[in-house]
Amino acid sequence: MADNISSRSDDQAAQAARRLPLTRGFKAAYGSGALADGIVTAGFGFFLLFYLTAVCGMSGTAAGTAKMIALLVDAVADPTIGLASDRMRSRYGRRLPFMIGGLLPFAAAFGLLFSMPAALTGGAQFLYVMVCLIVLRVALSFFVLPFTAVGAEVTDDYRERASIVSYRLSFSSAGVLCGVVLGLGIFMARPSGLLDRHQYMPYAWASAAIMMAAGLIAIAAVRRALPRLHIAKRDETRFFTGFMQELMELGRNRSFLLLFGTVLIYFLAYTTWTSLALHAARYFWKLDTFAIQWVVLSATFGPLLGAPISSIALRHIEKRTLSIGAFLAIALLQMWPPLLYLYGPFTITPDIAAIMLVINGLLVGTAIMVGGVGFQSMLADTADEHEYLFGVRREGLFFSGLTLAYKGSAALGGLIAGVALDLIHFPSDIASGESTLVIPAEVLEKLGLVAGPLPAAFAALAPLFLLGYHLTRKRHADIIAELARRNKAEHPSTAPSDSHDKHRAATRPRP
Repeated sequence: MADNISSRSDDQAAQAARRLPLTRGFKAAYGSGALADGIVTAGFGFFLLFYLTAVCGMSGTAAGTAKMIALLVDAVADPTIGLASDRMRSRYGRRLPFMIGGLLPFAAAFGLLFSMPAALTGGAQFLYVMVCLIVLRVALSFFVLPFTAVGAEVTDDYRERASIVSYRLSFSSAGVLCGVVLGLGIFMARPSGLLDRHQYMPYAWASAAIMMAAGLIAIAAVRRALPRLHIAKRDETRFFTGFMQELMELGRNRSFLLLFGTVLIYFLAYTTWTSLALHAARYFWKLDTFAIQWVVLSATFGPLLGAPISSIALRHIEKRTLSIGAFLAIALLQMWPPLLYLYGPFTITPDIAAIMLVINGLLVGTAIMVGGVGFQSMLADTADEHEYLFGVRREGLFFSGLTLAYKGSAALGGLIAGVALDLIHFPSDIASGESTLVIPAEVLEKLGLVAGPLPAAFAALAPLFLLGYHLTRKRHADIIAELARRNKAEHPSTAPSDSHDKHRAATRPRP
């Protein structure tokens, strides 16, 4: 009984603390955790398929299959990790133990992935890559899923949530920027640097060190924010029974299903596009390493424009409307450059192409940030709706469900990219004979089409799901008010008065 009263009192104090505004210092420290995720995104998205095929000699299908297996294992593990973090009861809260446990393994696996021994070939090479990828993806989920859930539960305010998502996505973009600069700007900057196997190892371990530092800063921020976070309620149901029950509840949440479908289709497009980006830049557009660096960097600078744009736009535009417009813009921007190059009325030289692609990359990055801020803050709002509908908070399982969609589509997108390279007969193991390599014009034309218009067609379908999403600003405000009313009705004896409530909040640590 005493334990229940204490738990209710803590819940009330946490609710009061969440009414206080978040400081910029906390948002920045918390957001730094996404820097690690962004560096992995750069390595996994831009460099990995090129490294495995052109540098290490794997076939596109084998490399794509290894990525797919790892992502599918990770996707299956995600709901379990999410629910476990929802149920965790410890002196460090629900999320922190998972973040601490996942940080070192995923950083180490990233370093080992790009340090593959040259002696490995065939099945041994495939097994090495697959094991590194599985450890990397699952350990990253241990860190990222609880980390993302914290952003949804550290405040109940509609606009504050959009702000913290903006910080997180900005640091994620900064992580991508960091990964690209480390790769193309430092370790692989020489003309033949992309094909120099020995440069990938220092790139990977330097990236791992930065990821560790960023992750530790985020862990410290989450620890300071523990008084604001929800406390796991005692749940006597068996883990598997509860797991199946929660999955059924997710399946009955209309808003969640619509977001799930959006993620599924959009990331199929995004992963196919990024997996083929280096192949297209080097051989279709005929850019040198310096130009490739600026083209890739432009897409990471774009979010710096997108963050303030999204912040201003969300004051006047519904999140759904903003995301639909951004996703359609991304599809158009992915499609038009290769079509203009192949079928346009004038010849596009590599120099002109570089300028065109840098401008286009800035616009793509801006649209990704604008759409991402709107979409991910919708995700947090839908987590509140889930509590309103079913009476429990399951941010971990909720975000892991959306992550499952992302990783399932990313697995398929990586496989599509790898198989596409084989189907168009694009050569592998380019590093061993680049000086004498001649790629037929029809192969390069097909490369341009699969690297641009193909993923754009997928991206154009993603926003269709959001047309049915109806969780507006007003409805979310009504849900928050109703949840507060329910909480007071359920615990009248432990609910503090307004003055007491404010005092408690004021004496709590302020992140």
